[in-house]
Amino acid sequence: MAHWGISRRSKVWVGLVLSISLMWGASAAQGSLISLDLSISYNGGTPPEGAAPWLNATFTDSVEDEVTLTLSATNLTGSENVKEWMFNLDTDLDPTDLSISFSLVDSTGSFNTPSISTGLNAFKADGDGYFDILIDFNPTNGPNKRFGAGEAAVFTISYIPGGDLLTADSFDLISEPDGGQGEYKTAAHVQSIGPGGQDSGWVATPEPATIVLMGLGGLLGLLRKRKA
Repeated sequence: MAHWGISRRSKVWVGLVLSISLMWGASAAQGSLISLDLSISYNGGTPPEGAAPWLNATFTDSVEDEVTLTLSATNLTGSENVKEWMFNLDTDLDPTDLSISFSLVDSTGSFNTPSISTGLNAFKADGDGYFDILIDFNPTNGPNKRFGAGEAAVFTISYIPGGDLLTADSFDLISEPDGGQGEYKTAAHVQSIGPGGQDSGWVATPEPATIVLMGLGGLLGLLRKRKA
């Protein structure tokens, strides 16, 4: 019976590893959608009050050299709003060759039309990380014009030189580090947090190493349940 128990646990391990490998492989093979949850707060700022992830950015392949980006204020609450949102681009591509247009028709909400800037490592998130793309929602014209809870902004991103080089995967890159806070695929500055809306903070995607540890923690938890 003891030998059977060890074999059973081994099968559980193998099954879990195979399942993760298949899901990872299917995602990599498809390569048509990159979804980034902003679920950690860093640099000593105040995190939003709702449950994480507070924000989501999804890149989806459209046609050749064209990607659709959807930004969602998934779990912001009250008067919380996004001031700045930053992204990276594949180092083989030039961010200044991107054409990024805001779609008022596909977006939901009453926020200001955001301004968009691009440049190689041209934008630094407070605390750490140089990014190539900056989307600024400029929330200075009153609370009804800010990008906040329940709203979504949709953009079309094209690569001007062409060549079938731009895909959703082109934005699945970590920032250039500077400051020791971490490396992130995307970061955003959230304002009007807490009572009276006096606080703010930077939120980001977890570091790759953190994601791996979270996954291993989940696997160990499942195995402990099996053993019990």
